[in-house]
Amino acid sequence: MTISTSAGGVYRRCGCLHPETGKSWGRSCPKLVPGRRHGSWYLRLELPADLDGRRRRISRGGFATRKAAEAALTRLRTPSAGDASSSLLTVGDWLSHWIATRNRASSTVCGYTSHVRLYLSPYLGKLILAEVSVAHVHAMFTAIARHSEALGKPMSPATLNRIRATLRTALNAAIRQGLLSDNPAARVELPGARRPRAVVWTSARVEHWEKTGERPAVAVWTAAQTAEFLYAIGDHRLYAAYHLIALRGLRRGEAAGLRWCDVDLDGGVAVITQQLQQYDRHLTACPPKTARSARVIALDRTTVAALRDHKDGQRHERARAGKQ
Repeated sequence: MTISTSAGGVYRRCGCLHPETGKSWGRSCPKLVPGRRHGSWYLRLELPADLDGRRRRISRGGFATRKAAEAALTRLRTPSAGDASSSLLTVGDWLSHWIATRNRASSTVCGYTSHVRLYLSPYLGKLILAEVSVAHVHAMFTAIARHSEALGKPMSPATLNRIRATLRTALNAAIRQGLLSDNPAARVELPGARRPRAVVWTSARVEHWEKTGERPAVAVWTAAQTAEFLYAIGDHRLYAAYHLIALRGLRRGEAAGLRWCDVDLDGGVAVITQQLQQYDRHLTACPPKTARSARVIALDRTTVAALRDHKDGQRHERARAGKQ
């Protein structure tokens, strides 16, 4: 039994099996007659084209009465934020469109994409965008936290806050498009993410750690400790990278992304123009973290010597590889 409306319909079906075929009767069960309480009511809604021009359909079920199914269908058809199509747009549709239209640094977009793929779409993607609430967002973070704890890898407050920041940014974009009037992600409370305070790894702290096993979250080496470390790894294949990070202040991604065309060994300078980041097991070259991160750094004699040795080592590796 199907009752049509101007933008879809409601129908009743059950789980009874046909005695001869063993298949479900669905909407054809002879017990589905007017006045008899049998089966459940469902709704079907033909959606307008999505952001990519494809047509879609929404189906929901489990309603006890026809009126309940019709009321749910009416809610789906109700315009939101002045846009008749916004009530039919899902969170997943909007997130996909939002990611595809970002014009930001690759590292930022990769971070957004990872959050959308791993967390936001699986938990919120099927919800109608205009209906997403604080309760939905809170339930998502509760589920994420429980799942990570069950895997033995509790998620840090900082990571949870970064996921929320991605969702908040995406929903703010929807507000600017007139698709939402409120941002539920902005009103969800999460544990505070405090940046750990860095302390110097002094002899006293080293001694305390050796006795108790306790150590600070972030410990900064002294100059003597840094020199000792560099001396110990002098023959390491990536010594030059550690040298750059320790003595010239490069970030890990900047050191990995440094190209020989950006280095002038005779002039003693290097230009930081990109960084190398790993997302979803793929390496991506992208702009430096901030505008100020794109910079020119001076190279002292020891750093120039380390880079020359590294360049010679690469030349020898290529020669050996060519002989094999």
